[in-house]
Amino acid sequence: MKKLFFGILALACAVTITSCSSTKGVSAPAPAPAPAPAPAPQSDMVEINVPLSGPQYRTNGDYYRATQSGRSTNLSMAQKVAFQNCRQQLAAAIQADVKAVIENYAKNTETALTLEAAAQYQELAYTVIEQKMKDVGTVDEKPFRKSDGTYEYYVCLEMAKKPLEDAIVKSLENEAELKLQFDREQFKKVYQEQMAAFSQQNQ
Repeated sequence: MKKLFFGILALACAVTITSCSSTKGVSAPAPAPAPAPAPAPQSDMVEINVPLSGPQYRTNGDYYRATQSGRSTNLSMAQKVAFQNCRQQLAAAIQADVKAVIENYAKNTETALTLEAAAQYQELAYTVIEQKMKDVGTVDEKPFRKSDGTYEYYVCLEMAKKPLEDAIVKSLENEAELKLQFDREQFKKVYQEQMAAFSQQNQ
């Protein structure tokens, strides 16, 4: 009987030891690794900052403006080219606008305006523009030296609209051949309407 009791006790001890050993041998599961951060979106677009391109360099209700650049191995030459290019662009924009004024005036005026008279209007207006180009002002100018050793020069020029309008009106009024056909108030009305439309296009 004692042998049986000690046998059962030994078996119970063995099971207990085995159970404890098994429990100690099992470790808690490792925490799951944190997800890798999402890769930054790739883009093939790089923003380009163009010098003298803000709203203060654009044509508005009071001024015609133009911006151009010139490039050369010589800084003075780059500046000269930039001013020349800018004057040409400014003059071309003004001429196109004044031409539209004259064409609209010819269509809307109560006095029949012949093609010959319209051509004279345009010629006189272009002469005034050429004269007023001597009075253009410099809004801003910036020189840059490039990595290859060349220079690029940016410039913005402007011309006031009101003095130009007054000069064109005066020139047309003083032309003897056109004086009888010229309606000052109608011309000024068409001119100002065209200026407003041009300004909105450039906003």
